[in-house]
Amino acid sequence: MKKLVLWSVFILVSQGMFAQTVAEIQKMLSDENISGARKMARELIKKEPTNGDGYYYLGETFYFDEAQDSAAFWYNKGLALAPEASSPHVGVGKIALDKGLAQDAEKAFGRALRSVKKKPAEAYSLIGSAFLNCQKPDIEKALNNFTLARDNDTKNPRYFMLLGDAQMASDKIGEALTNYQFAAEKDKENPEIQMKIALTYIRNGIKDVGQKNLEDIIAKFPSYPPAYKALYEVYFDNKQYTKGTPILSKYVDLAGSDIDARVRLVRYLVGIVNDFDRGITEAQTVLQQDPNRSEVYRYLAWAYVQKEKYKEALESSKLFFEKEVARKKFAIDYENYAKAAAKMKEYDLASENFMKVIELDSTKVEVYDMIAKMYYTDAKNYPMASKAYYAKISKVKATNQDWWFIGNSEYQQKNYSLADTAFRKVNEIVPDYGPGWLMRAKTNTKLDTAKAKVTLAKPYYEKFLSLTEPKIDTDFKKRSAIEAYNYLAGYFANTMGDYTTALPFFDKIIALDPANKEAPENKKMLEEAIKASGGNKQNR
Repeated sequence: MKKLVLWSVFILVSQGMFAQTVAEIQKMLSDENISGARKMARELIKKEPTNGDGYYYLGETFYFDEAQDSAAFWYNKGLALAPEASSPHVGVGKIALDKGLAQDAEKAFGRALRSVKKKPAEAYSLIGSAFLNCQKPDIEKALNNFTLARDNDTKNPRYFMLLGDAQMASDKIGEALTNYQFAAEKDKENPEIQMKIALTYIRNGIKDVGQKNLEDIIAKFPSYPPAYKALYEVYFDNKQYTKGTPILSKYVDLAGSDIDARVRLVRYLVGIVNDFDRGITEAQTVLQQDPNRSEVYRYLAWAYVQKEKYKEALESSKLFFEKEVARKKFAIDYENYAKAAAKMKEYDLASENFMKVIELDSTKVEVYDMIAKMYYTDAKNYPMASKAYYAKISKVKATNQDWWFIGNSEYQQKNYSLADTAFRKVNEIVPDYGPGWLMRAKTNTKLDTAKAKVTLAKPYYEKFLSLTEPKIDTDFKKRSAIEAYNYLAGYFANTMGDYTTALPFFDKIIALDPANKEAPENKKMLEEAIKASGGNKQNR
């Protein structure tokens, strides 16, 4: 019996030690000490090869660094060696979410919950984090799971804080602040909670209070890196660059000077703060230290596109895709590649990568506009432009702009019937849009046949003028009105033989363009014809 008691005590002590280790790993992750968290997770695995948490958190350190393949490897290894542990199931579920396999993810999360049975709070919190932090977050499911975590263990301040994170993500700022304050009451010396309270003020537009809180946190907790990062973001947004530079330097010192930390800094500067100049500088520093860290080309491409340095952006994109074959590509990677290629006139390469964006995110139908405008405006490739717009309107309801560009593309291809159909749609959707009626008129002049010469366009030119004549205040309107007047003058004089009705149109042309040479000559010819006829209307 004595041996049994001692063994029971040993089990309890061991469980306590491992629980403490997990808490330390969690703290390191929240402090962005990824190298320390990775080291501790490996030590945990070494001490206890069948402890699933070690594999899960080791996977989390790689997921944090956007190395999803490595993360998946450790989640699955934990699943194989510790199938009864909850956390590896959650890791596998998160990878399934990234792949769009929602049912597989739910099954994995279900197995995670069945593994814990009596105390599911931590499992709910990990599942909530998976939904919140995966590549395609489901905030509602994150909220539900964090709520269940909190309700199953109301003594743990971390669950209140995590629920607040999900509420912030869903713009429920007041509710988030309430949960952060509950967490702060339970854990008064936690800088992470204090920082998140400060961020609620900033998010709510009370930036001076948020900034002051962050400055106080740094004064009280000078070794907490994320607070420096958050404060730098505030300084950068407020263009307080003099204050921001030493804050960022301090963050770099605390977060670590190892190459992984430098890569994370690049990601933060480019992807979060939009400090593209500093991001480019830091990325180049990384490549000087280790030319094999080619994942930073992703951020160089992003930054160069934003800086409109498209040659450098295209070179960086090509290097990223060439050197990082195994690394997961995101929609933004293909979009930056496509934008740079388009600007450098590599249109087919641009189109190919734009289509990859849609493959990864079918909701981004605006990419069809990017393709179409690239072909229409830059490449003058009207068949490809109209093809892109037809592809778009097969997915979503067409707008007047869609029909406008389809009409112009078909017009340039001399597909006048298709152009007329498109411009008719424009007229129906925006009946007061003058250029739509003008293009309808232009198209119908092309549709005139020998037997019905110069007749089809008449009502459309007249509609255009009814919308335009009250205020002809731009060169475009003046040129277009002159075109309409010429057409109508020709219609009445040549088709109808009505010189009297045709004559005033030339007066209007001369009034708009006194330097016009043809209008006075045509007017004179009509006046002579009317005079020769004794002032009567000429009929054919």
